[in-house]
Amino acid sequence: MSCQLCNSDVLELISSKDAKSSEPLNISICNTCGLIQQTSIPDEEELNRYYHHEYRQDYKGVYTPKAKHVYRAGKTALQRLNFLKSAGVKSGRMLDVGAGGGEFTYLADRTGFAARGVEPNKGYSEYARNEYQCNISTGNLDRITGQYDVITLFHVLEHLPSPQSAFQQLYQLLSEEGYLLIEVPWIEARDASPHNIYFKAHLYYFSIDTLTAAASQYFDAIMIDTASNLKILFRAKQAPSRLRLPETTSVVNIRQRLSQKGWLEYLFQGRGLVKPFRKLAERMKERKARNFRPKEILDQFLPAQMGSTTLPRLNELKVPLTQNG
Repeated sequence: MSCQLCNSDVLELISSKDAKSSEPLNISICNTCGLIQQTSIPDEEELNRYYHHEYRQDYKGVYTPKAKHVYRAGKTALQRLNFLKSAGVKSGRMLDVGAGGGEFTYLADRTGFAARGVEPNKGYSEYARNEYQCNISTGNLDRITGQYDVITLFHVLEHLPSPQSAFQQLYQLLSEEGYLLIEVPWIEARDASPHNIYFKAHLYYFSIDTLTAAASQYFDAIMIDTASNLKILFRAKQAPSRLRLPETTSVVNIRQRLSQKGWLEYLFQGRGLVKPFRKLAERMKERKARNFRPKEILDQFLPAQMGSTTLPRLNELKVPLTQNG
């Protein structure tokens, strides 16, 4: 197999096991451009079938979100909207690709954007329409038409069979000099357990250089955030240009960075030692969400998005609500 970014056939195996299932899974690094990818990429039909029916059950264990998932998604949506706001992106026609249960789409639509979404999983997209009355269709990126000022993909690009084809499609959907916000797992992150990195569902593992290179024909990076995950805000070019691959030094740096990953780094620099305590504190907050409907949970994030950074106090809701799992 050749590299999906630069077409080089100089690939080196770096892992052979799925971190979740322990089943065989070959992951390689391209010695020419540094992209880390599955050695054998499944075909598009197989991927579509998997994401339509099985992915959410495999990784969440449910067919529709539980209340704790809604709370987590609302909290994360708030951070993402604030990231856009900090870049001066506050309104416009928005498309959220891989919209999940619709939490980001719903909050974006309530805070200045004309937002819609597309989600391949039938259970999650139906949930979004039923619970939030969101404009979220069931399907994939290739079925979307129209023009948008802002497109977002949160933990989606690493699942797509061809990142460069995806960027071409996204460019065609964006208005002139529109914005594209991409978030993916960051292969250089220090807060990921060294034994919990490579999964069947993730076809690619990006560094800053490989993600900006994959987008370089159609987009320029204008803002980068590496707080655990890798978040890059791109702006569409006036006209497509040639692909700009990472420099040789970048490949050397990513190989060196991979060699540094280990338990000492994770426990101390990545704060793995305190992660169980942070999770316990979050779980206590999430337990309060069980008594409230999904929309009521998300609506409590709206004052925070409009100026305050205070997260919702679910126990202060006065309306008695039914259990939601």
